[in-house]
Amino acid sequence: MNQILDIQTSQQQALLYLLTFLKQHNYQFTTITPLSHQRILNRKRHQASQEMTLRDIFGWNLPFQKTDLDSELFAILDQHFLLQKQGEHYSSLVRVSSLEDDLFIHSAFPTVEQDAVFFGPDTYRFAYHLKQYLASQSRPFKRAVELCCGTSAAAVAIAKKFPNYNELIVADLNPKALNYSQMNINFAGLKNIYPVQSNLFSNIEGKFDLIFVNPPYLIDPQQRHYRHGGHEMDGCDLAFQIIKKGIQRLNSQGHLFLYTGVPIHQSGNRFLQCLEELMAQQKNISWFYEEIDPDIFGEELEQPSYQHIERIALALVKIKRVICQY
Repeated sequence: MNQILDIQTSQQQALLYLLTFLKQHNYQFTTITPLSHQRILNRKRHQASQEMTLRDIFGWNLPFQKTDLDSELFAILDQHFLLQKQGEHYSSLVRVSSLEDDLFIHSAFPTVEQDAVFFGPDTYRFAYHLKQYLASQSRPFKRAVELCCGTSAAAVAIAKKFPNYNELIVADLNPKALNYSQMNINFAGLKNIYPVQSNLFSNIEGKFDLIFVNPPYLIDPQQRHYRHGGHEMDGCDLAFQIIKKGIQRLNSQGHLFLYTGVPIHQSGNRFLQCLEELMAQQKNISWFYEEIDPDIFGEELEQPSYQHIERIALALVKIKRVICQY
């Protein structure tokens, strides 16, 4: 066990060196959808040979030669098992993406592993809408938690934008996500953000002023951590459970902010129907549901599990525990 921990600590130091190196070289990379990423890879592989860039290696995850990378950086990554050799070429086992002025470590493309840690368009949208929501609130949030945190990009973004918190917990079931989260938090230079391995609220105590979450919301046959949201509600099982449990964890005037994909049947929006039934049973709760994009991940509709679904929408659910008036 100690040997494993030593390897993890050593790899963390190597990845922090990578982040520092990229920052010094003004690295920026916006991660797009897997389907678009593959299209760009296909295009680049058919283009004439050209100088390999840091974005090619750590953004697009293209194979590269040893001489394409700074010798010291190559040696550190190779020594710490962060490169994969493919004949005469190598590929990075991680990707690095940018969100505003920060850089974030996450899993290499393609994210096929069970414990892959994903960063993509949802990350950008989630962070944007969360910051817009918090900017409209006058009351500071002293204790907050991000569930299903992944890279903790959203937590880092709001901690920098709204620094008046005392404690911010980032929780995930996936140990690799927590490992990357800790590095991303450390690199951002933030304090009072605490990664916790937890299946939703199972290892987290107390109530919160703010709960925010971008949970997995697709039906994934491989049941990868970052994608699979359950079968019974067509991918929304996890989101619904978070709301059901989360409203019990809100302080007075506490907020829950959830960003999720929602499958729409020919007969309507089952997730919203279940949400309305749940909220009708609650006291001292105000809530709002908003569809912000009518059609995402259209390619999923070709999968057997989605043959009864017309579209997948993006939605925000905003919940607040109101003050009792007697």
